[in-house]
Amino acid sequence: MNHKIINIKRSSRYSDRIVVRLDNKNVFRIPEDVFILKPLYIGDSISRKEIASYDKKMRRQEAKDAAYRLLSFRMRSTWEIKTKLKDKSFTEEEINHTIDFLLKLNYLNDNDFAFTFAKEKIKLKKIGPKLLRLELIKRGIDQDLSTEVIDDCYSHDLVNDLICFHIDKRKIEKNALLENKEKKKLTDFLMRKGFDWQSISTVYSEWGLL
Repeated sequence: MNHKIINIKRSSRYSDRIVVRLDNKNVFRIPEDVFILKPLYIGDSISRKEIASYDKKMRRQEAKDAAYRLLSFRMRSTWEIKTKLKDKSFTEEEINHTIDFLLKLNYLNDNDFAFTFAKEKIKLKKIGPKLLRLELIKRGIDQDLSTEVIDDCYSHDLVNDLICFHIDKRKIEKNALLENKEKKKLTDFLMRKGFDWQSISTVYSEWGLL
């Protein structure tokens, strides 16, 4: 069954969407770029199949718009965008179409994301390699890329400097006589920050804390 179009107007909320009203009082929306390529006019007759096709295009556009908003705040991994779109109830087809579109435009690039994310975490949070690996994997970065990022971002000297930063921040001086309980508390903290015992003990030795 076909319906007649009785009104066409631009959405007052989203300027890039066209709202079409039918003679049965139902409405559907069309992305502006789709409407420009194939315009509709008041008085046109439209089938349910055509409406379903426009609805599909609109849903794809809404998924893209949701992804754009997420990316406007910060870089995201492919996994993060997929998960966020799924949480917003987009279908697998809509999500995959959006991901493919973003990858082609290089708006999504897990390699760039992983390196940028790692450098920011090291700079701002002073975390160690083990915690960084967990943070990357939690965001869908695979083991191979995580290893590449860690190998590239951390040197032996940097790991030592980061550990020294945390020790100094806790106002512990070199050659301080720490009680076992205090030393364990410090060690547990450094391990939670992502440093292994070998690196920690090396710095302890340099600081005269062993």
